[in-house]
This record gives sequence, C-alpha cells and structure tokens, in this order.
Amino acid sequence: MKQSRFMSALETTLSTAAGFGLSLFLQWMILPLLVGVPIPLHTNLAFAAIMTVASLVRGFVLRRAFEAFHIRRPVSPFMSAVIAERFRQIEQEGWSTEHDDAHDRGELARAAGAYLLHAGTESKTVPHEWPWDGSWWKPQGRRRDLVRGGALLIAEGERFDRARKGRR
Repeated sequence: MKQSRFMSALETTLSTAAGFGLSLFLQWMILPLLVGVPIPLHTNLAFAAIMTVASLVRGFVLRRAFEAFHIRRPVSPFMSAVIAERFRQIEQEGWSTEHDDAHDRGELARAAGAYLLHAGTESKTVPHEWPWDGSWWKPQGRRRDLVRGGALLIAEGERFDRARKGRR
C-alpha cells in the first residue's frame, strides 16, 4: 500500500532519532580510541546533529523517490479495500486470531466462497455453502461482497499459516 507523506516523514524521523542516539553513543565510545584524544560532548552533539539532519533529508527524499517511481509494487484500490476490510473485521468486529483459530478447518474459506459466489445477487436466501447461522448472511452488493469474501479468505489463509507453524 502506498505510504502517505506524513507516514514517510514519521518513519524517517523515528529511524533517524534512533540513529542519532546510536551515533552519539558510538562517537563517545569509539572516537577517543581512534584519535587518542577525548572529544567534548558539545562537539559530539554538534556532529551528531549535522549527521541527523543529513540523514532525515536523505531518508525522506529516497522514500518519496521510491513512491514516485513506483519501485514498490502498486496495490490496486480493490486490494486496498480487501486489506482494509480484514483490519476492520479484526479491529471493529473483534474477530481476533484466537477467534479465527477456533473455527473448523475451511470454515472461513466456505464463508468467503459463499460471498464470492453470490456477490451481487442481493438474495437474502442463505446459500448452502454458508457455514454459519443464517442471521450472519448479509449480502451488501457485488463489490462489497467480493471485498468481504477476499477478507475472509485472508483470514482462512492466516489461520492455515498459524496452524502449520504450530505443527513444526
């Protein structure tokens, strides 16, 4: 997914702040050993500050260049909608990984399949593929049903991966 300018700046700032601290510490520890003379704290702070500003500018410019030149694989609006729906299911509906893991094998996939197969039919008739109580069947139009089906498929795939990891 494409990163906003604000998130680019925030990520770069946090990364650079960590780099500032590390730079200052290493200058304090290593430089006196290399040059054989202790370097005053204010000199270390000034040098670390200069390098921090340079690092901030470099990080931000490179991040924006990567975005501008589409060096990352672009995510379509539909893919973004599916990912957003998956996060909505977790954050707003409370369908945690523990909840998903409690479902029978393939149950989430059957629910996904029902939404995908019947997307846009707007029929209130519960399809035979639907694994849960009929009150949970809530078609909402072709695109919305495709998005919900995709998000449920992601939930099943994630459940599968967690179960497979547990077997090793």
